[in-house]
Amino acid sequence: MSLPIRRHADVEQDILELAAWIARDSRETAFRFFDAVEDTVRSLRRMPRKGSLKNLRTPFQDVRTWAVRGFPNHLIVYEVRPSDVYVYAIVHGSRRYQRLVRERRK
Repeated sequence: MSLPIRRHADVEQDILELAAWIARDSRETAFRFFDAVEDTVRSLRRMPRKGSLKNLRTPFQDVRTWAVRGFPNHLIVYEVRPSDVYVYAIVHGSRRYQRLVRERRK
């Protein structure tokens, strides 16, 4: 199965903000982060149901998270839909993202 990937409009900003934070310690690591995010998101096309299923108190049936390759504290928050994989956000794992998913679902 290979599903197309769609992203919420704010996902790019998520990535830029996280990379800026990482760059405070290492610009090289921040550049690696960009590539790792893209590679990891693309991998969801081939295996869309990998990652852990979340039990959010929302009407979402299949919201999952998957760690960014090489950056285990950074998560891709996504939902598998019948016609695509929808990425809601890229977040640091310590962040509470339930409200973010709800807001971005609208």
